[in-house]
Amino acid sequence: MRILGLDTGSTHVDAVVLEDGEVEDRVKVPRDGKLLEPIRRALRTLDADERRVSTTLPINALTRGRTDPVHLVLIPGPGLDPDPLLDLADRTDVLPGYVDHRGEVVEEPDPDAVEPPERGYALAVVAKYSHRNADLERKIIEAHRNAYVETIPGYHLPYGNFPRRVATAVLGARVKRITRRFLEALGRVDGVLRGDGGLQTPEEALRVPVNVLHSGPAAGVLGAAYLTGLDDFLLADVGGATIDITKARDGRPAIEEGAELFGYLTAVRAANVRSLPYGGNVVLTGERITDDTATPACYGGSEPTLTDALVVAGYHDPEPDGDPCKSRRVLRELGDPHEVAEDTLETLRRELLRRFETYDGPVLWAGALAPALRELTGVGEVVPYHDVCNAVGCAVARRAREAVVYVHTERGYGHVAPAGEKFEVDRGRVYSREELAELATEAAGFEPDEIRVRAFEIVRGGVRVGQWAEVYLYRTPGVEPPSPG
Repeated sequence: MRILGLDTGSTHVDAVVLEDGEVEDRVKVPRDGKLLEPIRRALRTLDADERRVSTTLPINALTRGRTDPVHLVLIPGPGLDPDPLLDLADRTDVLPGYVDHRGEVVEEPDPDAVEPPERGYALAVVAKYSHRNADLERKIIEAHRNAYVETIPGYHLPYGNFPRRVATAVLGARVKRITRRFLEALGRVDGVLRGDGGLQTPEEALRVPVNVLHSGPAAGVLGAAYLTGLDDFLLADVGGATIDITKARDGRPAIEEGAELFGYLTAVRAANVRSLPYGGNVVLTGERITDDTATPACYGGSEPTLTDALVVAGYHDPEPDGDPCKSRRVLRELGDPHEVAEDTLETLRRELLRRFETYDGPVLWAGALAPALRELTGVGEVVPYHDVCNAVGCAVARRAREAVVYVHTERGYGHVAPAGEKFEVDRGRVYSREELAELATEAAGFEPDEIRVRAFEIVRGGVRVGQWAEVYLYRTPGVEPPSPG
């Protein structure tokens, strides 16, 4: 089977085709600020049986503040103060109504109490315990879907406390439209990388768009593990806007459970990434490295960038596609070109070495400028196919799954989150932990690598009437095919 891996970043669309575990073809298409045409060019160039993708586009949009404003509708129920959550969104309404901890609707909210703001907003609706009964959220969304550019409920999240589920829904609402636009540009998509390095379906990616954040860095780790055969290392992935530093453990990204993403304490797993604002396209002013990005002068741009500094200092050769004379010319506007380049790169070198000094394992470099940064720092090794490493990671990613199964034997049913399916269980029965694990695995429909069981008996009037259980299932991400090395 020919598998295409495609990674879309801030500056390029990278794509590879793997067949029988080997890189058969690859392409790197400059974006030049565009999205649709570069993706289509890459797809026209490479033919494959299956398409798998990752992207940093939602991260870039968040960094630049180019996401949708969010109207948050909270249904917190009794005993919970919503005030600390009100500022997460651009506008927030709090409605009465609630679902209890067993998933029973105690009070219905009034959908007519929601007044949509002006056009252009996304809607996030989160009710406490909605992952055990989604009816309240569904009714609000169905009543107002057409008034918003996108909608996000909280019930798709299988676990996490109420504040984390609220934060995840709001962050997801901000980036859902750009995630959808990316997927629609691709046409057929068979898999989308998650931020923990696992593969998911496009439908799952749009249910919880926050899971797409960090998919690019996670893809880089998988690609580096596959191409080098190493399991534990530190990857420095040099992009256009940032250098993303990510640890790998057992051949997959080191994961932060309940990851903090862009200041939001979320309810998702994601690669633990430290992003440094030193990508190849960041603009120089002579006094500092800015947060702005532009096409390097050597490749046709008009502003001085870190790439131009690397060219002038002799670390990067832009030919045959670029012109080193243009790098010297644009840096001359800031002073002596060589002095400007040396001062800028010394700042970068010190910062990178400071990040590496506490790590005693292998350091790997990926990205188009990987050889230049490796030479600058004198640390680590460059990954094979370093310029398309993330695309390789997409092609070799393993399908990851997670679910929480709730069992309520007093009522005689179980419930799978986030999918929402209900199933019958023996009324009044108290299952063993082993039986609960088996029951949950069958209900969720996949074989997990990790199982956690919480259960307690329900007693009323001194009589045991049933059991409440929560079973967490997780199939870990990683590399699917065997490494060619």
